[in-house]
Amino acid sequence: MTAISQVSSTSLPATDEIQQGSRLASQGITGSDIHKLPEAKGVSVSSFAVSWAKKYYSTVAARENQAPRQIPPSPELSNFEGNRAKIVDKLTNTLKLASEIAWSRVEALLGEQIERHALNPSLINSLEIAADTRTLYRKAIDAYADREPIFRLSVLVGKDIIQVRRKYSETDPLVLGFVTAQFQYTSKILLGCLSESERSEVAPYLKVVEDYVHIPYGEINEAAANQPANSRALLAVQHLLQHTTQIASAVYERASSQHQGYRSSSGYLSDREVKISGIRDVEIFQSYLCWCVLEGSIRPVQQELFPICVMLYPKLHVSWELVQDMLLILFWEICDRLPAEDLTVFVPYLRTVTEMFSSDVFEN
Repeated sequence: MTAISQVSSTSLPATDEIQQGSRLASQGITGSDIHKLPEAKGVSVSSFAVSWAKKYYSTVAARENQAPRQIPPSPELSNFEGNRAKIVDKLTNTLKLASEIAWSRVEALLGEQIERHALNPSLINSLEIAADTRTLYRKAIDAYADREPIFRLSVLVGKDIIQVRRKYSETDPLVLGFVTAQFQYTSKILLGCLSESERSEVAPYLKVVEDYVHIPYGEINEAAANQPANSRALLAVQHLLQHTTQIASAVYERASSQHQGYRSSSGYLSDREVKISGIRDVEIFQSYLCWCVLEGSIRPVQQELFPICVMLYPKLHVSWELVQDMLLILFWEICDRLPAEDLTVFVPYLRTVTEMFSSDVFEN
């Protein structure tokens, strides 16, 4: 495939042109198929939820199993269970200060954006946001203290996080940008007070909370529940959700290779923390695509994702060129992995999102 960085968004093929590509021709996409959403071949909301649960479980379980192997055996690790209470105390004692420091960083990063985006300052209640951050992270810390498996967090705190996320997104989607930054900074400060071996044990618990704050799981599930039982959109989303993490990792690796030496305010693309955050960003874009497909509208991107990106990315020194290349790679990765009947559902939204983030939009 031609280097993605050499492809402009204006050269992104139309849906009927994709059908002519060698990889897709054998799958039988027709021009007329691309411009309509066919009737489904039978998938229930229940099967969608089960598929999503399996995907989430396998992803978290894989992280849980991989983390200990990344650290060589040591006396510190052997005695780790005996230190669990000390680690919990350390996190608990640091949490309040961490949330306060985190908010000061959020203000430094985004304070001027309130006026720039005509955001009502009264909508941003720093005390409430910090309190919600502490409450949710405390639940994650408690789960760690109780030796709950990581995958259980989606049951223990998932609903609470979805409610908090929705509270702020419904107030104003841009407020959600402040909230996600608050959670990220708080998590980073909490992990900073731990040793490397301690971080490997605790980080997955905090990451589940971050993921739920960033990704609209609740909205996706509600939109799925509103779909007819035999919905082509539901089936297509179910298929994509089985691949989102693998797609995100592949997209990030290819984008990084196209932008070697690139540095945002968080660090180089090769840095571990930047990579984790970057892969999640690609997962976020895929989740909003799923939401759009299930809702039958580009509204979720227009009203929530796009404004948040416009507010956050320039402040984090994430270039639009990098975002554009990421979306182009994402376009091809999805086209490579989904069957033809699913592409007829996703391609119109993929193309629209790619055009919304094109250089034509940001040239000024």
